[in-house]
Amino acid sequence: MKNEYWSTYYGSLKGATILSFDEMGDADFGDGFPVFTVRFANGETGKIEISQDPEGNGGGFIFGLPIPQPIKEKK
Repeated sequence: MKNEYWSTYYGSLKGATILSFDEMGDADFGDGFPVFTVRFANGETGKIEISQDPEGNGGGFIFGLPIPQPIKEKK
C-alpha cells in the first residue's frame, strides 16, 4: 500500500526541471545538503535540498547519476 502523504510530497517533483545545482549547503558537521533550484510543473520555482531523513540530520546521496571524470588541476 502506498503512503498517500509521501506519494503526494514526492509526486510534486513529477514534471519538474532542475535549473541549477547550487553547491552543498553549510552543515555543522559532515557534508552539507545538495541544493538544487527547480521549476515545478506548475511553473513556480523553488530550491530543494536532499537530506538523509526528514529531520535534516545530514546531507543525502542519490544513486544512479553518471560519475564525473576527475578534474585535472592546472599547473
